[in-house]
Amino acid sequence: MLASQRLALLGVLAAVNSVVRLMGAGFAGIETAFALVILAAYVFGSRFGASLGALTILTSALIGGGVGPWLPFQIIATALIGLGAGALPKPTSTKLKLITLCIYAAVSSYVYGALLTAWTWPLFVGEGTSLSYSQEVGTLENFTRFIQFELVSGGLLWDTGRAVTTIALITVIGKALMTTLARAATRANYEDA
Repeated sequence: MLASQRLALLGVLAAVNSVVRLMGAGFAGIETAFALVILAAYVFGSRFGASLGALTILTSALIGGGVGPWLPFQIIATALIGLGAGALPKPTSTKLKLITLCIYAAVSSYVYGALLTAWTWPLFVGEGTSLSYSQEVGTLENFTRFIQFELVSGGLLWDTGRAVTTIALITVIGKALMTTLARAATRANYEDA
């Protein structure tokens, strides 16, 4: 695929996914944009997935007014999800592919949430509390405090909403969308460059 075709495809998918994200973002952890990032990365490769993830979050934030200090963290975390999805194994069975993608969707939803919570943890908790990060305690104790903060702040609940939404979308549209994207990749002689 020529660089211009690759860029055009990336732009179209990012625009569509940005609008899709605005339809679900902000309510009980529902995150509609992850499914397309994961599926497109699985078909087109890691770099395409990372670019799609980053552009989706940036564009939807600009359209929906979601620009703030959290935006760079969201962009990086979503790009990492696309990067990882492109590197997943590709079994021959469609059913195994969907199972692989659903497992990845669940894991990546919680990793995404943990990455975003990690930057707010020291800011929201402050110092000297039972949930605060401390250099004086070990890694396991700090990890325990982080998980407790996730529970108290509701982060795990939002991550669960994100995981359920993404798994449901991959289950419902995954096969058809992967077939469509693979057909587009074949017709355009796409190779992950």
